[in-house]
Amino acid sequence: MMDRKAVKAEAKGILGRARMSPYVTTLLVLGTGFLLSRLTDWVQGGSPLYSYELQARYYDALTGGDPAALERLLYALPEDTGAGFFCSVLVSLVMLTLYGGYYLYCMGVRRGAVMPYATLADGLGAAGRLIWCGVQMAVKIFLWSLLLGIPGIIAAYRYRFAYYNILTDDNITAGEAIRRSCRQTKGLKWELFLLDLSFLGWAVLAQFTFGLLHIWLTPYMTLCDLAYYERVRG
Repeated sequence: MMDRKAVKAEAKGILGRARMSPYVTTLLVLGTGFLLSRLTDWVQGGSPLYSYELQARYYDALTGGDPAALERLLYALPEDTGAGFFCSVLVSLVMLTLYGGYYLYCMGVRRGAVMPYATLADGLGAAGRLIWCGVQMAVKIFLWSLLLGIPGIIAAYRYRFAYYNILTDDNITAGEAIRRSCRQTKGLKWELFLLDLSFLGWAVLAQFTFGLLHIWLTPYMTLCDLAYYERVRG
């Protein structure tokens, strides 16, 4: 079992020593995701803040104690269009590739290398395998989730390192990356769960900062996750 406190302390030290700011890189990734989400909202609901408006209306109807208001809200939802579905899928694929570059950036930062912001584009080299891996994992996790939910959570932890395997091995297939992750996380899932649980307070606090805290929290969590991956990979 790894010393979780030592892993987190190491991650903080790495963030402080990084020669290209991890926070600027994270801001680029999260900012891109935010803008693409607003584009999806505009296509689906005619407003760049459609999802936020919908959440607010749903919360008001739910807390107002008026079942009729909730029913009217459900009937008032616009029908999903082909354009909306296509846009949401496209955004998901773009962000998956972008995060591939982000993981490569964080791997380089852990090694002490100077990682330019252009590293974010390096995920394009593995885009096909990342996307196919993501599709397979989504299907598998969904199917496992049908068994009362808990097996789906376990499956998500089982496939935790699949993307990392693809990014560190140019010859591995998406299927083998998933199978390798299953072997790597054997006996490690509980440790990874406790690691995630240790960030829960920060994740809740981030909601009260309009997500700005994620600029610091995202690289911190990623570097901790990579520490566990590097152990099993070695």
